[in-house]
Amino acid sequence: MLGLYSVAGQVLLLRELVSSFNGDELFIGWALFGWLLAVALGSYLGGRLERKVSAAWLFVVGAVLLALMAPAVRLCPLLISDVVGQVTPFGTAAVLSTLSMLPIGLISGWLFAVLAREGWRTEDAIVTIYLWEGLGAFVGGVMIALLVGGLMSNLTLTLSLAVLVVVSVLLIRYDQRPGTTWIIITLALPLLSGVYAVTAGLDEALDRIKYPGYQVLKSFDSHYGRHSLVSRDSVLVLLTDNKAEAALPDVETAENLLIPPLLCRPEARDVLYFGRGEFGPAQLATVFPELRITAVDPRRFLGEAVDDVTPFIGAISRQTDDPVSYLADRAGHEWYDVIIIDAGEPDNYRTGRLLTSEFFARARGLLNENGLLVIPTGYDTDRYVTDETAAILSLLRNSLAASFENVVLWPGAPTIIMASPTTVGSLEVDGILQRLESLGYEPVYLNESYLLDRLNEFKIDRLNHALSDVHRTNSVERPLLTHLHGLYRSHGGFDQTVLSLCQQRPYGMLIVVAPLLGVLAWTALGRARRRRFGLFLYLTAGLVSIALELLSFYVYQTTAGSLYAEIAALVGAFMLGLAGGTYYARKLQSRHLEYPALVVLLCAVAVFLLTWQRVDWQVALAYHLMFLFVVALATGSLFVAATNRYYEERPLANRGAGYAVELAGSALGALFTLTLLLPMVGITWLLIILGAVLLTALVGAVCTEYCY
Repeated sequence: MLGLYSVAGQVLLLRELVSSFNGDELFIGWALFGWLLAVALGSYLGGRLERKVSAAWLFVVGAVLLALMAPAVRLCPLLISDVVGQVTPFGTAAVLSTLSMLPIGLISGWLFAVLAREGWRTEDAIVTIYLWEGLGAFVGGVMIALLVGGLMSNLTLTLSLAVLVVVSVLLIRYDQRPGTTWIIITLALPLLSGVYAVTAGLDEALDRIKYPGYQVLKSFDSHYGRHSLVSRDSVLVLLTDNKAEAALPDVETAENLLIPPLLCRPEARDVLYFGRGEFGPAQLATVFPELRITAVDPRRFLGEAVDDVTPFIGAISRQTDDPVSYLADRAGHEWYDVIIIDAGEPDNYRTGRLLTSEFFARARGLLNENGLLVIPTGYDTDRYVTDETAAILSLLRNSLAASFENVVLWPGAPTIIMASPTTVGSLEVDGILQRLESLGYEPVYLNESYLLDRLNEFKIDRLNHALSDVHRTNSVERPLLTHLHGLYRSHGGFDQTVLSLCQQRPYGMLIVVAPLLGVLAWTALGRARRRRFGLFLYLTAGLVSIALELLSFYVYQTTAGSLYAEIAALVGAFMLGLAGGTYYARKLQSRHLEYPALVVLLCAVAVFLLTWQRVDWQVALAYHLMFLFVVALATGSLFVAATNRYYEERPLANRGAGYAVELAGSALGALFTLTLLLPMVGITWLLIILGAVLLTALVGAVCTEYCY
């Protein structure tokens, strides 16, 4: 029950926070950091409390709080602004997320300490609770991943689980008959169905409060976020994670997508478009009937929802597939004249992976000899070019230049980037206007007067001159674009300070090194160094395991493509391995479990470092499943070893302390892995750092055992 409650509190509440505050990796890392620290604090304080508290009532209070917090978090943006789709500053979102996570996290940690205190032998009690928590987290994590966005909304499942936990705990607490478990199982499905029926309209009701002045047509969760289709003044607006993603009709956007590439390639016929086709090129598809447009987007439910509220316009082919998988699957079999990457704001790695040098190289493989790659960016260079805009456009230009001989930027709002293996075409205004007349379509926005102003020689020269000379690229190895975009979107203060840190490669690492060295020195010195070094092993287990888990998710998503069912399998493999490692190590009852556990983790890091770039996308899922399972096996064993060390000589010590330290390590790993260190140093150096932490733990374990 603890594992199920903990993963529900973490994942479901985190999804609500992300959907309310336009969450990107920086925000997600901070929210996880806050959650894990809250659980660690609850575990430590719960272990120190002398007064006995009923675990049953803690479960009930926690479930009620979870049911109340979920809708409250949904409406949190109204505390900041009532402007629909306005992006919440990172600093504000971080504070609100920490406060939202605090009560549920404290109770989750407190429950671990209370349940562990009920055991007779300290090591057995702590390890047993950790084992069952892992099994519960496995069941809960896979269940949430499969249900949310498919059969249930995030809010409905949150309320359903809260009701189910309360009923189950009360039945077990007050009904000691042998058949109580079967009563709970029998009641579970009708109980969940009843809650589902009652809460079915709650999502739309909350959205009507959240988006005043708009008619809410659809409100639902998908595997890729929270979506709302709202309407006002005959305009349909798609909101994804509380951010305006697209509008219909929007002829200006449609013209910026199709007219520029047709002016450079009037002979183009086959067009591949990455994005929501019904909001983009479909609006002009009937104007250019000779074009064969294929739109690729993995969100099938979103397409069905749009079709329900507005008739599908335009003769385009929609493909429900992940963009990375689509390119890899069709390499050498299909070719296009134009590829348009309309990825939206690159404020997260899932979007930013479509703007990496690796993705551009794959896209070139599907282009004809004289093909054209087009990227309509969201950056305005019409009147002036800011330093942040120049840095982003330079990064994109350099990333394209690795695969394309010619890269051209059109200034304006938005700035458009075009690349070709041959030549993009002349930007001389006279030639562009002649091609415009031959299109057979009179643009509403990209008309002659607008193009004369947009392609002014002065504006083109100013843009090219503003681009940085730094030869950095946005790659899977070191994804810089997401954080540069965050810096572009920030408004100074805390946001800018944190995001600027990601660009200061050599100095930010000291933030991680300093506390680790402090804990290492304190645990490795003194008379009780063997016992106290167990705390450093706890810290290592938490930090390294979550860092490798997040890194594996990132690599799989960016190199092979990610559907939500596959991510559920990856989470399941990790949690199952964690429970399996804990169970096996507990059975062994060895005094030196830390040595093989640390060696296995070191080997896993080394193998991943040498092979992650060489794995074929067709076997990537099996590769990452095996990697995460092995890492989790070793982590479970290391937790048991740390418990044996720390509690061996002090069986009455705080039973929540070791778990709290492990969670503190996980909090550091969650915050620094993808949020700061990945864009700062890249995958290779990040793995080397993790390997150094493991090697330090191994040497420290030997020295504190045998050196006097």
